[in-house]
Amino acid sequence: MEYGNCTCQATCDDPQNLFNCQNTCREHRGCVCREGFLKKGAHCVSSTECGCYIQENRFIPNGQSYVRVDCSSRCQCQSNVLTCDDNYGCSPDATCEERDGVRQCYCNGGYAGDGQNCKVNATDCADIYKAGVTESGVYYIKPKNWPGSPFEVFCEVTPGGGWTVFQRRKDGSVDFYQGWNRYKYGFGSPNHELWLGNEKIFYLTNQRNYQLRIDLMYGTGRSYFAKYNLFRINNEDDEYRLAGLGSFSGSADQDRLTWHKGKQFSTPDRDNDGWSQYHCAQKYRGAWWYGLGDTATTGNCATDEFYCDWWPLGSDSCGWCAFSNLNGNYNGMTWGTRIDWESDLENDCNVINTEMKIKPV
Repeated sequence: MEYGNCTCQATCDDPQNLFNCQNTCREHRGCVCREGFLKKGAHCVSSTECGCYIQENRFIPNGQSYVRVDCSSRCQCQSNVLTCDDNYGCSPDATCEERDGVRQCYCNGGYAGDGQNCKVNATDCADIYKAGVTESGVYYIKPKNWPGSPFEVFCEVTPGGGWTVFQRRKDGSVDFYQGWNRYKYGFGSPNHELWLGNEKIFYLTNQRNYQLRIDLMYGTGRSYFAKYNLFRINNEDDEYRLAGLGSFSGSADQDRLTWHKGKQFSTPDRDNDGWSQYHCAQKYRGAWWYGLGDTATTGNCATDEFYCDWWPLGSDSCGWCAFSNLNGNYNGMTWGTRIDWESDLENDCNVINTEMKIKPV
């Protein structure tokens, strides 16, 4: 360094001294680097020691990389030589952005990797929520020990969210009168009406403890919810039995699921209700954790619209084997076949929207 007539010094970051100096060299004197040297911190270094030139008036130090604004390429500076990879690009599950002053591809919430390659890192929607995702929608998850590929679910990630939706009814566009394999693997769309699939629900609910929330809307436009502080089903060897169900709370005035605890899952083509005389899934036109019920002789249960948990046996008698039937026929013409959640506040047969979802306790 020498004493000169200009205190505005060209630096490695600004070799042409275009941005940092507002003074004229004739008016100021001070220490400056000799010709051929640039200022780096408090020292003068050869321009070759600055690192690599990447664009006008900008160098990057050795050992660092630079990514273009659109993440279309990445350049690495080694021994003052700049090497660029024009094949650099973001995974479909990543975003090109700057974080803490570093621009590159970053994996989206629920994914992990280097930004070029991202893999699902979420076991449920709670993991998606913890990753900072704030927009509800469809995301990929892979529960612990799940043997297949990651699959899509609808995640509710509003404040306090992290709910994984596994059942939804809203307009009757999807036929829920399906057989065992359809309920095993799932049907419908995560964005619309769906049953996620018993196999997926089993792996989800057995990786940790989950609470269950059931949202209900009736034809009156009024909505209610039922919550249970534990929900778990067993595997197919045990017919997807409703093995765990905790205590009830919520705005719904009736607990209509606890009766089903311990019952095995039944579909129209697989009868596990324990009632040899009747096939409840066929009677209710659905699939659920039906159980051994009873019959009654009464003058109105076969015709009264408020008896949605009964199905007619004749003109003056009925049978029942469920206190709820959320996978029933959306537009059932016979009492007992419709979606049902008994309520003293509403017409039992007038449920028009349902949603079942889980979140870790």
